[in-house]
Amino acid sequence: MHQAVPKTDAPTDVLDRFAGATPELARLRALRPELIELEQRAYEVLFPVRTGPGPATGSGPATGLGLATGSGSATGPGPATGPGPATGLGLATGSGPATGPGPATGLGLATGSGSATGPGPATGLGPATGSGPATGSGPATGLGLATGSGSATGPGPATGLGLATGSGPATGSGPATSARTVPGTVTDTGVSVAERAAAALAVAVEHRRAPAVGHYRALLDTATGETATADRIIARAPLDGDTATAATAAKATAATTTATGAATPGRIAAAVAHARLLTHTPARGGLDALRAAGFTDPQIVTVSQTVAFVNHQMQLAAGLALLATGDSGTGTDPGAPSTTVAGGPRYTTDVLTWRPAIRPLAPGELGEEHRAALAGKARVDTPYFRTLGHDLGILAVRTAIDLAAFTAEGGLPRAERELAATAVSLYNGCVYCASVHARLTARLHGDPAPVRRFLAYGSTAVLGRRWKLITRLATGLAPVPATAAEADVEALRELGLTELALVDLVHCAAFFGWANRLMLSLGSVEGEDQEHEGRQATE
Repeated sequence: MHQAVPKTDAPTDVLDRFAGATPELARLRALRPELIELEQRAYEVLFPVRTGPGPATGSGPATGLGLATGSGSATGPGPATGPGPATGLGLATGSGPATGPGPATGLGLATGSGSATGPGPATGLGPATGSGPATGSGPATGLGLATGSGSATGPGPATGLGLATGSGPATGSGPATSARTVPGTVTDTGVSVAERAAAALAVAVEHRRAPAVGHYRALLDTATGETATADRIIARAPLDGDTATAATAAKATAATTTATGAATPGRIAAAVAHARLLTHTPARGGLDALRAAGFTDPQIVTVSQTVAFVNHQMQLAAGLALLATGDSGTGTDPGAPSTTVAGGPRYTTDVLTWRPAIRPLAPGELGEEHRAALAGKARVDTPYFRTLGHDLGILAVRTAIDLAAFTAEGGLPRAERELAATAVSLYNGCVYCASVHARLTARLHGDPAPVRRFLAYGSTAVLGRRWKLITRLATGLAPVPATAAEADVEALRELGLTELALVDLVHCAAFFGWANRLMLSLGSVEGEDQEHEGRQATE
């Protein structure tokens, strides 16, 4: 069982914004706090730089939501100094130092050839890199990677969840400790913030989730330094080969050159096209366009993880909003018929083989961090999970979400969590996922006959009112946008499902909006063999 995550006093997270921050939503979130914490961590790993319109400076605290870049100080006409702290959610980069009597803090990347000094602590969620030392009388903390050829020293403790690497020593008079037990560090595969944000915006648009559209649009606008790209994504207009896009190419490339890579119009267009394909027709997911745009295998994994996660995020927001308010917020007709899925002869409880479309990491390439992220030998032995190993950061937190959603004590019985996973896999056309989770459902239920009937004939053939309603709600969260309605929830409540059981059902169904898209985009099913999912079927 994954260890419980300590509650933090973090501000309202993105899931709150996307689902509608109401007291009832807060109550539902509190039923599975570990999962909510992990969801936010997954977002932070995939979108390590959270930005907004631009920096703000003055005689008080200097704060900014945008990118601060240049060869001098990272502030307007003069240096960013003052009696208050210097804080920012964007990138602080440049060859000159950033100094001040207060602490220097940020959620983005602190990079440059000069030193960052001051009597207060230097903190950040992104990597701290550079050839000069990072020094101060307070602690140096971070959730990302601390790398460089200089030493990190100070009389306070050095804390962080990331890796501390480099040719110089990491020293201090205090202990080196982890700030949180949430897994996942930002992995630099070279996919830029602009490419991630563009893909995420495309997904949010297709799900008709207005708060998410506004959020990812702001992230993209800041990353590119222009608004035309976001306008075109929202309007579903072409991104490649038109005058307006070509005119901003140089500016976009310069603005998005960060430690996570450089975006170009062609790469952004390919990421957006991939996002739309995986969102609407994941079974047809292909990688040729990404490769043609210059994405490497590790970068393809990162893009696919980003797209799959945001689809999951939209479906989770819709499900939780539906439980909290009776309205999923997708704008679909609540009186429309419930979504159904068809079965067929290709769906089976037999053990199938998944063939990767890109090279998985070899077992010998897996370090201790990979093995910890995979949480068990079964995953280490499976090519699918070793393929996901190209992006270690999101793999670690995704594994934790998987385990927490499907093995948490109480709530929805495990067999019915697996039934929800099977239903969503049928809707998305993931033959491999359906076979794995149908087998687990049958094993836990004790009778394979109703499960095989479901695979052969679809949701209209599900026996028993409880299973029929569970598959109806799970399947209703799978479309883009979600079609699940209040009537589906109320019918389950009338059968006696608790709020905790309903929350579990939503989390498990939404997770397979993520899992199916990875399985379908990064490989295909061929024949029958001994490959299997790494999660054990235990109550």
